[in-house]
Amino acid sequence: MKDVLAIVTTIVLIVIYLPIIYLIVKRRRKKLTWLVIFPLAIILLPILFLVVWFNVPYYYLPPFEGKVIEAETKEPISGAAVLAVYYGEYPTIAGANTYAIDAQETLSDEKGEFKIAEVKEWFGDHPGTPVVANLIIFKPGYGAFPRHRGSKAVGENKSWPTPEKFIIYELAKLKTKEERDDNLIFVKPIGVPYQKMKNLIKYINQERHSLGYSALTIPGKEN
Repeated sequence: MKDVLAIVTTIVLIVIYLPIIYLIVKRRRKKLTWLVIFPLAIILLPILFLVVWFNVPYYYLPPFEGKVIEAETKEPISGAAVLAVYYGEYPTIAGANTYAIDAQETLSDEKGEFKIAEVKEWFGDHPGTPVVANLIIFKPGYGAFPRHRGSKAVGENKSWPTPEKFIIYELAKLKTKEERDDNLIFVKPIGVPYQKMKNLIKYINQERHSLGYSALTIPGKEN
């Protein structure tokens, strides 16, 4: 995305500065040129620089797409909750820490396929610009992606799968209560509001109920 913005910025700068260069070469020292065009060019240059390198005020969430299948049989898994979580980061003494900025959710279809659309927004009311994103995929009875050791993003780093690329995600079928207990520990992401992950919470509570546990508490919503 920054490559596109860089091209646009270059074109705009050429349009702005060509008249100035032309007038300087021709030595036409008109008052309008120096009092209007030249100061305008100087003001726009840092603004355009910020747009390119810091995505200000551009807000962008990259898309994800893929297919969810069972690891052993390779059969598609329909109705799996797929949650894309987008993270920003801030520096600390120990290094950069990440925090959730936004999220998008969908369900896999009858073929096990899903698509999470990209978001492009100017001057949005958001706390920051995402720098990385990952996926959480879950359906009761299956190992959650990416935490479960039997889950896999084929050919990818499963912690940070590549956006804008069709990827096969494998989920392992769980066979014991102990496996299903362990699977629930790290499914729910931190810092994502309920409204952004309704399907995931619904499935987590279904699994908790089947295992004999109480449902998760949802702020502002009766269980």
